[in-house]
Amino acid sequence: MGRQQEQRQSDSVLVAIERVLRIERDGVEQLKQSRERAAQLQSQAREQATAIGRRADACISRLHNSYLQKVERDVERLAQSDRLAGEHASAAYDRETLVRAVRRVAAKLTGGT
Repeated sequence: MGRQQEQRQSDSVLVAIERVLRIERDGVEQLKQSRERAAQLQSQAREQATAIGRRADACISRLHNSYLQKVERDVERLAQSDRLAGEHASAAYDRETLVRAVRRVAAKLTGGT
């Protein structure tokens, strides 16, 4: 082989090596960008999950409070009805005991304590 041919082959090898190194650098950069994007998506997903949890808690609290208010209104209506039925009927119920019992039942039905 002549000197020029060896030089051309050497140049071709160098070009090929440089191309491989450039592709490798590009791959490393793309991997880095993919990891950063994945971290961003993970962070956004966590934030969304937290927000969903807060909204769910607020909704459950409103529902629970609404249900308790309804139960209290129903208890009051029963007590009022009991008072109207006369002294004999009202003696059968202790209002506080009835209210506590209804609240316990409501708490059990709604998952409260």
